[in-house]
Amino acid sequence: MMRSFFIVVACFVVASCASTRFEKLAASAESVDQKQLDKLIPAPVEAPENLTVTHRVEITTSMGAMVVGLYGDAAPKTVRNFLAYVESGFFEGLIFHRVIPGFMIQGGGYTPDMDKRESEEPIPLELIPGIDHVAGTISMARTTEPDSATSQFFICVARTEQLNGEYAAFGRLEQGIDVASAISQVSTHSVESELAVMDDVPETPVIIQKMTILK
Repeated sequence: MMRSFFIVVACFVVASCASTRFEKLAASAESVDQKQLDKLIPAPVEAPENLTVTHRVEITTSMGAMVVGLYGDAAPKTVRNFLAYVESGFFEGLIFHRVIPGFMIQGGGYTPDMDKRESEEPIPLELIPGIDHVAGTISMARTTEPDSATSQFFICVARTEQLNGEYAAFGRLEQGIDVASAISQVSTHSVESELAVMDDVPETPVIIQKMTILK
C-alpha cells in the first residue's frame, strides 16, 4: 500500500473515538512516496543484549519535571548529539510545539513565538532494535531525509509501533510519564510559522525551562 509522507506521519486511535488519524511530527510541503523513502532507511544494527542507561537528564517544564534515561552504549551518536544540546543550554526557553493525546509530545525546535532556533548539523539515523516506541520512549524527529535529525525530539505517551524501524529511539522516561501525558492533553490550535501552518500547537506555551544532566 502506498502512503504519502510529509515529515513524519503516524497513525493512532484517539481514546475518545474509534476513528483513525494521521499526524506528522514536523511540517513540510513536500510529499514523498513511502517505497522511495524506505530505500533510504539504513538497516538496523544488531540489537544489544542489555539496554544500559548511561546518562539521565531531567527535563524541567512549565508543567512539571521528567527524568529520561538514555542508552548511550546502544545509540551513541544520537545520545551524544542530544547531550551536546543539553550541555549548551540550547533547549532552555524552547517549547513543546506539537502535542497529540494518545500519541506524543514534540519539542526542541521553537520558541514561544514560534521562531525556529538555529540548530547544529544533522546526524545520521541510528536505528536500534529493542528500543521500541512505547509510552515514555524518547526519539528524534526528522524530515523525510533519514539523516536529518538535529535538535527536535519527541516523547511517546502511548505505544506507537508504526514508528519502530523508522525513527531513532534512544531512551525512556524513568519519571514523569504523568507530566508528558498531561502536556499531550492541553488545548491546542493551529499557528502560522515561518515555514508553514503548524497544527497541534498548545494554546498556552509549554516551556522547557531547563535540562540538567544527572548522570
